[in-house]
Amino acid sequence: MHDISTYVFGKDDDRPFEVVRLYEHPYVYLNEEEIKKTEYSVAEVETAVAEEIIKIPGMIGAVTRTDLMKGSFAPTPVNMMILNNFHIKRSGHVHVIADQFWYFYYEMDTTTEIAAIHCSPWTYDTYVPLFFAGYDIPAQRIARPVTPYDIAATIATYLEIKPPSGSVGIPLVEVLKGK
Repeated sequence: MHDISTYVFGKDDDRPFEVVRLYEHPYVYLNEEEIKKTEYSVAEVETAVAEEIIKIPGMIGAVTRTDLMKGSFAPTPVNMMILNNFHIKRSGHVHVIADQFWYFYYEMDTTTEIAAIHCSPWTYDTYVPLFFAGYDIPAQRIARPVTPYDIAATIATYLEIKPPSGSVGIPLVEVLKGK
């Protein structure tokens, strides 16, 4: 991928076209200022970068910012997790999806030492144990999918107070039994 700019887009006056500004797992951030100097749109470059990434062994997909914003992607469980992770101001231009037990490493001058890799859509990276303890809360296991978003909503409902502003979770009825 290091030479993706010259491989996909050629050279402009013998100067490499530097499309990748930063790789910060799992995102590729593009150099929009450089792209503006060309005949290509940011969306075209995102698509070209995504197409090159999926050619790399162990990479099973790449979703572009443009596709996420337009809703132009298959609503698979993995893609829906990526959409839930997407933030218009902070997410990169291309979200790289590595297969299970693989990761994508792209070294740049800005790359820091990596102690661990997270942000994969696989269970080993998305499983977050939650537990609630207190008077009259029964010991139990909840087998259905829940999210950390549900914590604030559950506590607010348990205490019979208004949930925090911005709370999007759903109270865990299992915790509220006997309430």
